[in-house]
Amino acid sequence: MRENAVKNIIFKMPHFYDLWSSRLHSLSFKNTRSDYLRSRIIILSTVLGILLILWIPFDILFLTSDQSIKITFARLLLGSFFFFLALKKHQYNSLRQIQLCIALLTLSLNIFYLYCLAVLDFPDSNLKYGYVYTLLPIIHVAVLTIFPVTFKESLSLLSITAIIQILVNYYTGHLFKPEYLAIYWLQSVLALMVVWSQVSKLHMLMRLYRQAILDPLTGIYNRRMLLRLGKKSMIECSQNNKPFSVLLFDIDKFKRINDTWGHSVGDKVLTGFTAFVQGKIRKTDLFGRYGGEEFILFLPDCPSDTAIKISNRMLTAIRELKLPIDIENQSLSITTCIGISTYSENDTLASMLERADLALYKCKNFGRDCSHFYPIDLQYENDERLKIAEKISIN
Repeated sequence: MRENAVKNIIFKMPHFYDLWSSRLHSLSFKNTRSDYLRSRIIILSTVLGILLILWIPFDILFLTSDQSIKITFARLLLGSFFFFLALKKHQYNSLRQIQLCIALLTLSLNIFYLYCLAVLDFPDSNLKYGYVYTLLPIIHVAVLTIFPVTFKESLSLLSITAIIQILVNYYTGHLFKPEYLAIYWLQSVLALMVVWSQVSKLHMLMRLYRQAILDPLTGIYNRRMLLRLGKKSMIECSQNNKPFSVLLFDIDKFKRINDTWGHSVGDKVLTGFTAFVQGKIRKTDLFGRYGGEEFILFLPDCPSDTAIKISNRMLTAIRELKLPIDIENQSLSITTCIGISTYSENDTLASMLERADLALYKCKNFGRDCSHFYPIDLQYENDERLKIAEKISIN
């Protein structure tokens, strides 16, 4: 019950859940963040590996021979592990693999800290060289600032260091000593700064990502990202022998709406139409603005007959749609044309869009407010191209 209450509060805060968890992040953003995190892992692993090895002379100088040998071995082992992570950068691509890699990096640092303290017999005096090792948790917390992660991920990573340190202090009987309480306070302040830094980086990354891939008016995919994701989805369907269809929407007589009511009303029509379509599609579908009043809906795992049924249902629902325009409580009704094409062997995304565009012209010739499927027939295609070219030349 308490967990559900917390989730309800989080969901009510705009954009906060995107910063709390990656569960609702889009696949494309997860891939973008994975690339960014992977580059940070490579840099951090390389730097830490070098620093671990460069510290070996200090251990040899200030520690006993037995202690320096054991800790040097641990440094070389941990450094090798970090270099391995850096060199195997192409082995982890998904966000889950990246998250696991960061967790392993954090856990390995804490295991090294625990091992070194055991070798040094858990030092607690700041007059000893070994006291340097008791400060490692602060460094472990600080290095996490380079990662743009969610609140949930950040707290999980910080909890690894916190649990290890509490266990160590409990074992040594230092858990409630005044000087250690002061260290806890310092680490808590540092942890808050780290969480703020990590989430701020994630928030900035999300803003830049949205500006780069989303249409500023409607909030759906812009043309560049839509075509990129559509091509990827089409290739995946082709490789898995699954159908793939395209629906190309064009709002009928949209220029007349702008001329009659103004561009602000035209914008409301576009956003209202977008919201309507988004409420009707599957999570696996890709919907975006192609340009002006044209929109594209990519339908993976959808054969032509199903795509035709979907377009007919869409047409019926759009005819009944009332879009408020905030002018004397009035609302507008709209209709659309829908051009349909389905993937065939050796097809490309460009050829599919071209057939859907030709089907769209066919709809306009039929008087609009209808859909048309463009079959894969070379003679049919040549005839339609000729008809369209003749109509354009006459006009």
